[in-house]
Amino acid sequence: MLIGHTLKDRYEVYDRLGSGGAATVYLARDDETGRIVTVKMLHPHLLNEEFIARFEREIDLLQKVDNPHIVRLYDWAIREFNPDLGGTISYLVTEYVEGHALSDVIDTRAPLSETDALAIARQIALGLAAIHRLGIIHRDVKSQNIMITPENQAKLIDFGIAKGSDHATLTDPSHFAGTLYYAPPEQILESRTVDHRADIYALGVVLYEMLTGRLPVSAREFGTVASRIISGNLDPITGVSPPVEKLVNAMLAHRVERRIGSAEEVISRIDAITGGQRKVAIERPPTTGATIPRPIHVEKLPEPPVPPSPAYLLIEGHPEETILLTRPEVIVGRSHPRYPVSPDVDLWTLGVKDAQTVSRRHCRIFQREGAYFIEDLGSMNGTRVNDEPLHPGHVHRLEDGDRVAVGNVLMTFHLPGE
Repeated sequence: MLIGHTLKDRYEVYDRLGSGGAATVYLARDDETGRIVTVKMLHPHLLNEEFIARFEREIDLLQKVDNPHIVRLYDWAIREFNPDLGGTISYLVTEYVEGHALSDVIDTRAPLSETDALAIARQIALGLAAIHRLGIIHRDVKSQNIMITPENQAKLIDFGIAKGSDHATLTDPSHFAGTLYYAPPEQILESRTVDHRADIYALGVVLYEMLTGRLPVSAREFGTVASRIISGNLDPITGVSPPVEKLVNAMLAHRVERRIGSAEEVISRIDAITGGQRKVAIERPPTTGATIPRPIHVEKLPEPPVPPSPAYLLIEGHPEETILLTRPEVIVGRSHPRYPVSPDVDLWTLGVKDAQTVSRRHCRIFQREGAYFIEDLGSMNGTRVNDEPLHPGHVHRLEDGDRVAVGNVLMTFHLPGE
């Protein structure tokens, strides 16, 4: 756990943003520049020679790219000894993109208007055009890897399996690299030999997802999904205008040679449909999905540091569900089958009505000096206490009987013994 540590005598780590199969991502402040950054630390048990080679390739690729729609790389370390942690660590320091993953926007706002969906796709196509000119293939374009800022700017992140034309192939031919639902047939069959048109296909899936709120293949079993993609048996897109339908189908063409050939052509076709309209107008632009480090001033209280029994939340309409707040900090949110990480309190798996209105990391409830506090984490649909909205990053002390609204899910907070 890096929270509380400083890397290279400059990057102060404040918060954990999430964890996946390869790395854990943290929020930090660069003391030299004052800017907020993210630190992507590789899991130590994965640091064999092949994985380090993949990590070095990601560094090399990101160093080459300078585009407003691609996340920026600031710094890195490979097997750097950290005396405080008592071992070596490897990490990237990248631009912190304030906002939400496009997947969260889709979950809460889809279907998006054609204008918004095409404008977002156009921005990502601009980023892809930039990396394709450098001979780089992302190979994992998906809505989870696209961030939407409060200004509705789209940025492509996570180059963990990207490949450059001058890089040796690291993927075993028997292993699939990518995310199945977004991968074209050729990537499922042989991920090592795909070209830039694999990214065009994946962006087509993202566009389909924005326009419909679902994926082109609705099955869940790996074999079924793979078989349908390989055979070109996708669910037809519906509810869109004929020009947009034609564009999506051209991006999702089963045969590579029939697919749109470049990101520039995607941009040109979008411009022809929209007449040059490029502004995204998503209702209530996203705010930060993480806790921005800032001083929190809490009044000194006489209560003991830890209550003898935990406080708890009762969910309205679900009297059988009691959420015990036994940990110093609890993240309340909603899981999703496409995400490997779940919040501490997962309202989706609890079967709570209106859980779909809750963000992945919606709010946190924590103890400090014997009292309980709540903070909104930049959720899409907001957190309210007694009908008063909380602003992201502002901490509110909870009192017994407070009514807490997480999205449209209503709960009542109770102190122990009350």
